[in-house]
Amino acid sequence: MHLIIVGAGPVGNSLIGLATQAGHDVVMIEPDEKRAQHCADRNDAIVLNTDIADDGVEEEAGFERARAIIATTTDDSTNLMAMVLGRSHGIETLTSTVNHRAHKQMFESLGVHVVADPEILVARHLLDVTLLPGAVDVTTLQDKEQIIEVPLSAESPLANQTLGNIHSQRQMDEGLFIVSIDRDGKAFFPREDTALTPGDQIILFSRRAITRHDLDLFTGNR
Repeated sequence: MHLIIVGAGPVGNSLIGLATQAGHDVVMIEPDEKRAQHCADRNDAIVLNTDIADDGVEEEAGFERARAIIATTTDDSTNLMAMVLGRSHGIETLTSTVNHRAHKQMFESLGVHVVADPEILVARHLLDVTLLPGAVDVTTLQDKEQIIEVPLSAESPLANQTLGNIHSQRQMDEGLFIVSIDRDGKAFFPREDTALTPGDQIILFSRRAITRHDLDLFTGNR
């Protein structure tokens, strides 16, 4: 996928690294010379040291062939202009951080996928993984729903049991669901006859904020 990222700040730099590792064709637009050079030195991507408002930037960045554009700057006017240009070129997916909630509606009126208050999202994520140290990763959704990745320990009472048996004996809270298993680098959706194996990376969905007690069922710390 040809992807355009606007803004080589902390969010943009992390994003370009993830996108290039995933095999996407990425162009970064960054007006600050030092930031642009820093980004170019560390990533296998085209970095344009220019402003989104400069003449010729759309052609140079390949707006016509882009499938998505993501704006990550701390300036909402810059982000908004990137979204307007993206929409005018028919780019399929428009995504932007929004630094002031009062501006959110303007972005949404353009059909932009909005990430408001990214610092709060990062803080929430840091708190989640701190409070649940047995988890590999935790993502909190709306209404306190969570997606959790946790390794299955050999000491877990669920180890070597099938999902059908776990469900029939009600060994897991009814608001907790195993939605995916990564085993030996291969992810798959489990069935009722799937047996959980020590070392499995379990992806859980919880309808509420998960507790350490819930997580101990998988880590075997009970």
